[in-house]
Amino acid sequence: MKIKKWQRGALALMLATTLLSTATIALADTTTDATAASTSVVNERWGKPTFVYGGGLNASELTQTKSLLNIDDSAVKTESVTGSDLVHYLGSGSGDTSVMISSVLVTREDSGHGITVKIDTPNNITQITAEEYKNPLITAGIKDATIEVASVKPVTGESALTGIYKAFDSNGETVDPDRAALGQEELETTNTIAQDAVQQQQDQTSGQSSSEQSQDAKKIKLQLSNTITEIKQNLAKNKDASSSQVTTIVNNAISNNNLTNVISQTNVNKLVTLAKKYQTTSGVLSDSSLSQLTKAKSSISSALSKAGGYLKTAQNSSWWHRLVNWVKTTWQSIFG
Repeated sequence: MKIKKWQRGALALMLATTLLSTATIALADTTTDATAASTSVVNERWGKPTFVYGGGLNASELTQTKSLLNIDDSAVKTESVTGSDLVHYLGSGSGDTSVMISSVLVTREDSGHGITVKIDTPNNITQITAEEYKNPLITAGIKDATIEVASVKPVTGESALTGIYKAFDSNGETVDPDRAALGQEELETTNTIAQDAVQQQQDQTSGQSSSEQSQDAKKIKLQLSNTITEIKQNLAKNKDASSSQVTTIVNNAISNNNLTNVISQTNVNKLVTLAKKYQTTSGVLSDSSLSQLTKAKSSISSALSKAGGYLKTAQNSSWWHRLVNWVKTTWQSIFG
């Protein structure tokens, strides 16, 4: 059948629209899963949200940080976090306040809310995503809070947990030092594994654009967060799991989240070590923690959906290549 000129134009327009619409959806930002907390709302438990700023900030940087977080001094409780706080909560560290740069605004929420995290300066929190903060916070015993993170200069974002711990402590909710230290260890360990996995994916996938690499990195981090959640949930079902059973739980979670091809055996071993610490640290696998994990898992699934779904394998073509190939094939079938 011969296709008229106007029909060809209509088909071309339809294909182009499909291509652009898919690109827009797939590149959606996943640095936040919550709207900004309002500092004008008074929480009956804490009274006001708590602003904890990095002690390494000078006066100008502090003013800039307040602007980034929309801080109204009269509507928040204000604390600073120092190197001494880092040592206090983690039991280690240099105690150097000058490196404490990232700041947080923490709003206590009603029971059942779960943890939501918003990164207000994603370009300056260079390694940790909103979803990556959640599991370590749950490990540390933090629950039902809306948290905003900001930094006036590029930082990895790993020290932000200390500010969150201090916000809870300053409002009379004591943070267990063992759980706090394990939460920090989890954040640092999973961040290293995520960076390694992203690099492994890039090494195995040639010809990707920077936007494609960024999209794959988001997926890997989300899938790793989901892996950690599944490990905890399965350990809670089998709290007396033997060493070999823990290893099986970890490997199954990695496989379930399609990360087998990008996580090395060395990093698998790190996750096994972390899992064994979950078993021996009181409260990490409690019903209260599991409730928070359920909320986190739902949020991770939503973020993965927005990012275009699971990264299937490192060898698969990227979503863009598959889409372009589909357009080419369809075009050729129509026009020959």
